[in-house]
Amino acid sequence: MKYNKSFTALVAAGLVRSSLAQTWCGKNYMSNQSVVPPGGQFVLPTRSVDPLLSFHCAPVFRPYLQEDAKSAAFVVDTPIVYDWVTGAEPILLPSTSGSSGSSTGLGSISVTINVGSVKTTANVPLNATNFQIPVDISRLQAQKSAYHVSCSATYTSSSSSKSQKFKTSTSLLYLPDTNASVTKTDLRTGALWVRPANGKGGAFAPFVPQGFYINFDEYLATNLTMIDQLKADGFNTIHPIPPYSNLTIFEEVINKTISAGMYIVYDMRSNYQNLTAVAQQVEAYASIPNLLNWETAHEPDGNSDPLGAAQSTYDLIYEIDGYHPVSIVLNCEDYNFSPYVKGADIVLQDAYPIGINATYSPVWHTVCTPDFGHCGCDNCNGTLYDVRARVQTYKDRLNILGFDRTKSVWTTPQAFGSGAYWNTTPTGQQWTAMGFTSFSHGSMSYQYPTTTGNVTTIEGTATNLTVLIKDIVQPFIVDPNATFTNYDHLGVDAGLWHNGTAYLLVVANLVNAIVYVPWTDVGLGSITNSTTQVQRIFSVSQNTNATGLNFLPGGIGIYTATPP
Repeated sequence: MKYNKSFTALVAAGLVRSSLAQTWCGKNYMSNQSVVPPGGQFVLPTRSVDPLLSFHCAPVFRPYLQEDAKSAAFVVDTPIVYDWVTGAEPILLPSTSGSSGSSTGLGSISVTINVGSVKTTANVPLNATNFQIPVDISRLQAQKSAYHVSCSATYTSSSSSKSQKFKTSTSLLYLPDTNASVTKTDLRTGALWVRPANGKGGAFAPFVPQGFYINFDEYLATNLTMIDQLKADGFNTIHPIPPYSNLTIFEEVINKTISAGMYIVYDMRSNYQNLTAVAQQVEAYASIPNLLNWETAHEPDGNSDPLGAAQSTYDLIYEIDGYHPVSIVLNCEDYNFSPYVKGADIVLQDAYPIGINATYSPVWHTVCTPDFGHCGCDNCNGTLYDVRARVQTYKDRLNILGFDRTKSVWTTPQAFGSGAYWNTTPTGQQWTAMGFTSFSHGSMSYQYPTTTGNVTTIEGTATNLTVLIKDIVQPFIVDPNATFTNYDHLGVDAGLWHNGTAYLLVVANLVNAIVYVPWTDVGLGSITNSTTQVQRIFSVSQNTNATGLNFLPGGIGIYTATPP
């Protein structure tokens, strides 16, 4: 299989970034620099005394293809909130409606969706989430450019005859059918849907990426057997780190991953600001059967890249392709988050807290504070809990910006150490805990090769875990009808999914202490007999008893439960 190599010179002469910018996350970090507050902090919304409607609508899938037209749908959210998040508007509720967490007495809201010549109206419960409205889009013409969608709503409360009007907008990507590669995003869950990576055709199915970043020039270009090892370990995705200096060998990498049925992430970090190079790369590689997504800006916030650069690249990619989502990686805890995330569908965080000195940099021999310094993990405390905090912070911000339905947060678990800012490499248990606490819809560890050997190492742990994630965890987290609740009990992070019949519980102790967690504090108060109602799938330094869960420091576990 051959690909267009007309951009070889552009790649070779790409904008290969230096190891560090003059500042990092907007902060000075060298001993000869003064302390200057970095700015760029995220602005939290103000509180509202009165209730607000946060009305949103979005297509269920992005993109839709012609073959999907008759089964298309939109997902509508009508939550009542008390923060001035983006798009929130005052709403007059019945005086008997109670708190924002209750829908009793609120009634419904009439929602109209207009896209092109298609108009659909349906009643949606007020204070609802994930309400689906079927919309037949077959009368529309499939096209590369997105359709503008206007969503309006009318609400009349039981205590007032006056109607209240609300509106919002979104976009619909409705593309021509293709036999080439397509990655859909289910905007109900954030999960990706793909065809088989081997290029032999087949139905779309939900997919949870598990894989590693691998330096192309240093490792992959000289040792293609790494692909075989990752496949044997149960991983399904590879992310080569550019530059891709030898395009002949890069083609071999693509062909070998196709044969192995593994997906590939194409990374443009070296030259994503060169729109000519971006266009040529997209045109060359958009059709490979195992392309999962494009990745553009890598730590643009750390490097203080131009604020609009990621979005410009994002817009160009969608003009040319549109069949694959775009990701970026953010490094900073709080530096220009809002402008950078406009250039992505998937926002990866890469907080690497294991083995750092959170207050003093061994590289620059300076202190680290919120206004100064670089200690390898921005504004971290040097514990596993840093990962949970970073992921939740990013999710909260996307919600505030109105992007919670259209953008996802993924994580890059730390799989390296013993150098620079990091004096140790995470154990297999620590690596797993970082993945568990941030589990949503993608995990691409940084980087391969990593520690090998017995089950205490990263790769040794992975061989036992990857199949469990695919067979046990994935069916819950990609299920649009499953509910999800996150709990934090004394530093133990717990994710609970419920599909209407059974529960999935994923737990990780993120603190260096022994912790006991009652079933009631992780949403399983209905457990009356843990022996028969709780099934252990996987655990390390963690077990259960009749009334709850026992954790040693760093304990992790996966359980299913079927209460009466």
